[in-house]
Amino acid sequence: MKSIDLAVVSSDSRFLQRATDVARVFGFEYETFESVDVFFEKGEAFKGVTCIILDCGKIEKSNEAAGMTQVACQMAADSYIIIVMNSKLRPEDARIIKASGASLVMMENEFYASSKLEFVTSQVIRSAYIPVKNVDLVPGTEVDFPLFHLMPVNKKFLKVAKPGVIIREDFLQKYQDVGEFYLRRQDLAKWVEYSHGFEADDSQSLLRKCRLRFLQLNQSFLELALMISDQSSAASFALGKEMYGTCEAFATELLDSLTHVQNPWVVINSSAVGDFGSLERAPAIAAYAGLLSSLSKTGDPKEVMIGALLADVGYLELSPSTSAKIRENRVQDMHDEEKMEYSKHPIYSLNQCLSRKLPFSEAIKSMILQSHERADQKGFPNKINSDKIVEEAMLIRLCWELDNAAQIRLGEERRDINAVKNEIAGDYLSSMGSYSVGFMIKMQPIILKPDELEEKTLGKVRIH
Repeated sequence: MKSIDLAVVSSDSRFLQRATDVARVFGFEYETFESVDVFFEKGEAFKGVTCIILDCGKIEKSNEAAGMTQVACQMAADSYIIIVMNSKLRPEDARIIKASGASLVMMENEFYASSKLEFVTSQVIRSAYIPVKNVDLVPGTEVDFPLFHLMPVNKKFLKVAKPGVIIREDFLQKYQDVGEFYLRRQDLAKWVEYSHGFEADDSQSLLRKCRLRFLQLNQSFLELALMISDQSSAASFALGKEMYGTCEAFATELLDSLTHVQNPWVVINSSAVGDFGSLERAPAIAAYAGLLSSLSKTGDPKEVMIGALLADVGYLELSPSTSAKIRENRVQDMHDEEKMEYSKHPIYSLNQCLSRKLPFSEAIKSMILQSHERADQKGFPNKINSDKIVEEAMLIRLCWELDNAAQIRLGEERRDINAVKNEIAGDYLSSMGSYSVGFMIKMQPIILKPDELEEKTLGKVRIH
């Protein structure tokens, strides 16, 4: 029996085309089923299904959709189930469907016209595994979660340790050259509990804590982003405030942890996952931005981190064709309508956050709206004068450039972060008209000579 990444349940050719296009783009293993009954009959042939997309667009009664959802849950209790419902249904109907076991309810219009499907499936399927350093595992300890190794050729995840196993020295030495294992995202809480058992003031414990904070920020941000973009339910001030507060707390803790290691750039670069142009890059950009804000004394580092996290949530509203070109780093190939749409995404980001009544400051609003502006007025969305662009927004865009150049592609070798910073200081920061002269003068020495400045400004732990 084999496992598949995605099961698409629909008899509608347009629906199937949309879902399978996404599967092919991301390299998912998928199967299609014309009805829930067929899925119930044939699904037993599969060992597991990571994600199910169920077409309820033709159903006009929520109880019918809820019934289909319950059948899917019975068949695949551990699967992430996405229900695509008729756009005419009310928020109360979505709540009924969610209560029946749906992981996510998506409106039909956003399924076809937005990039939310790409974001959710990539998180559920391709980002279902989280990298953790093998040095963060302690010999002689027991783990109550499985560990996986990423096969370099076929990019499949091979289970190398079962729950309950005792971590041995020879096991760690066997994978020493690899440098990292992978966890299932649902086991993050167990990893947090495991890591908390070894807190100390030694260098390795501080690094472990720093990487752990990054993972926690990443997870909390993804949950916040889904809540912000959820069109199936009415805005909830209490929920928005709670999730925003959690994200803010983890951002603060991560920034504090980064100040206790001497090479925090390396920690960020080695912890981040995701594709260029995808929303999952936001925690890495935010971490770089908070660090650079602290080093350069530009703005409030915590607010800068939040601004960087939320600056691109508008990506989820972009059309599939536009987001594909961003993801493939082909912005220059966009046609006029796509360019117009892309240039408005900071406005989409701010509007989505405001619609969820997130309790952020006016300074953060300016950062979100100005995060893609340029000193020569060739940025977007408003092409404002350079003296009107806040430095925090320029800093966020600079970190966006840094992350693009430094990010780790799944299965590929890491680039040296110091070499990347030299490129950024030379090619991007000095680019005529991109940033103000004052900002360039302020940032260039910090990026070019981080070790000397960090030793004075930050902590005492060196990464080996």
